[in-house]
Amino acid sequence: MAGEIIYADLRHPGDGFSPAEKRHAPALCPRWHGVVLKVSGLGHLVLLVLVVVLSAQACAGCKLCPQDWQLHGDRCYRLSKETGNWNQGKKGCENQGSQLAMLRDKKEEEYIKNITGGRTQPVWIGLLSSHRKWRWVDNTSLNTKMFRTLQDVDEGCGTLKNKVLEVDICDAEHEWVCQKHPFQLSPSTAGGGEKCDASF
Repeated sequence: MAGEIIYADLRHPGDGFSPAEKRHAPALCPRWHGVVLKVSGLGHLVLLVLVVVLSAQACAGCKLCPQDWQLHGDRCYRLSKETGNWNQGKKGCENQGSQLAMLRDKKEEEYIKNITGGRTQPVWIGLLSSHRKWRWVDNTSLNTKMFRTLQDVDEGCGTLKNKVLEVDICDAEHEWVCQKHPFQLSPSTAGGGEKCDASF
């Protein structure tokens, strides 16, 4: 076979790879390293799922009110530290993302009476009489069956005084009670979980 070139791979016995091949060969880890890595990854995944599930259950329907506000039911309430006429009270509440308090039922009425502490000085609430018709600040009508103590006046604004609903001229100077919706941290669940109501 003249003219044929034959190449031979000459290696020493016991020498598996050339130096170039040794540099590119991956280092083999013990088998238990792979098992530990897989178990660790699975453990992290399980922990992540547990944290998500437990945080959703532990705080289902969490409601928070701003500092100096008090949570009652589905609303936050605050008694002002300043005084002013009814329109100033209305504007003061609006500047805090709220509105003058509106009494919708007996529980809410009692709670707002507790906030005012049965003080002898009246506090403004979100009630206004115009042309002998009482309306709340959201333009809904007053439930006259619930509030029979109010006088039928042409013009006036609603106050709470000594835990009683009264009428005053709208230019009088009083403190006021604001209300707003709380911050909802997580959606409420149909089954109802524990509430973690608080102020921040």
